[in-house]
Amino acid sequence: MAVSRLDRLFILLDTGTTPVTRKAAAQQLGEVVKLHPHELNNLLSKVLIYLRSANWDTRIAAGQAVEAIVKNVPEWNPVPRTRQEPTSESSMEDSPTTERLNFDRFDICRLLQHGASLLGSAGAEFEVQDEKSGEVDPKERIARQRKLLQKKLGLNMGEAIGMSTEELFNDEDLDYTPTSAAFVNKQPVDSSGS
Repeated sequence: MAVSRLDRLFILLDTGTTPVTRKAAAQQLGEVVKLHPHELNNLLSKVLIYLRSANWDTRIAAGQAVEAIVKNVPEWNPVPRTRQEPTSESSMEDSPTTERLNFDRFDICRLLQHGASLLGSAGAEFEVQDEKSGEVDPKERIARQRKLLQKKLGLNMGEAIGMSTEELFNDEDLDYTPTSAAFVNKQPVDSSGS
C-alpha cells in the first residue's frame, strides 16, 4: 500500500525523532491548507487524533499543526447583499428586506395548523394496545408486555442463541399499577407490640 505525502507528515508528527522534525511536519501540514482549503475539516479531524495522543511530544506537535493550519486558512470575506428599498408599487411582503422573521407578521395560528411537529410525545406509542382493553387477563397482558419489551430491546435474539433473559426484569417491573393504589390496602404496622 502506497503511503501518501500527507500520511508521511502525520507519521512524522507522531514519531518524529526531534521536536524540530515534528514542528517542520506541523508547518507543512499548515501549507496543505493553503493549497487545498476545501480539505480543512478532514485535516483538522486527523490532527484531532494526535491531540489526544498519550505521548506529550505528539500532543505538542499536533497543537503546532493546528496553529499552522489556522494561520493558513484564507480569510472569509463574504459579499454583502445589497438592500433594495421597496417601491410604491410593491407591497411590504414582496420586498427582499422582509425575508427575515418579523414579529409583526408572525401568525401563531398558521404555525400550529401548518407547522411541523417537534417530535413531542405523550407516550401513547409506548403503551400496549389491547383489542379489548377491559377483557384481557392481567397475566396475559404482562406476558404480552414482556414479549414486546424484549423485542424492543433486542433481547428476543438471546433465546435463539441459548441465553436466558428472564432474570433481567420480572412481572412487577412490567405491571403499571399506580403506586398510590398499592398503599391503600396496607395497614400500618404497630411497632409497640400491642
